[in-house]
Amino acid sequence: MLVSREDVLKFIPQREPIVVVHGLLEHSENASVSEFHVEENHLFVRDGKFLPSGLMENIAQTSALRSGFHFSQQMQEGGEQKEPPIGFIGALKNFVVSDLPSVGSVLKTKVTVLHEVMGMQVVEAEVQCGKNVIASCEMKIFLSQESA
Repeated sequence: MLVSREDVLKFIPQREPIVVVHGLLEHSENASVSEFHVEENHLFVRDGKFLPSGLMENIAQTSALRSGFHFSQQMQEGGEQKEPPIGFIGALKNFVVSDLPSVGSVLKTKVTVLHEVMGMQVVEAEVQCGKNVIASCEMKIFLSQESA
């Protein structure tokens, strides 16, 4: 694991009770995979199921974790210390949810950067629960210019 649950908050701007990523499993130039354990008392759980809004936030936070980790790697190489950019969801396209995961499920979310231009990223995302893809979408994310 590249980023453990204990270290996730170093790379994302979100704080409890809204955190929906528990680790970074994989990272490359164009894609990253996060992990999330669905817990009973989480803000996005109702009647034992993780809500669609939680899946959407999980995708957004996976992108944030990816950007924060990628940014920290670049800063280590360059020696400069700055805060990672903060992203804002600009658009959501083709958000499809085929199943809602139950408490106790482990989600693996993959985001792939399709385009990156002038502080804007377009990512394609898939959320897996076990061997099944349960959610997918394309998300446009604007990165703040203040810290980028």
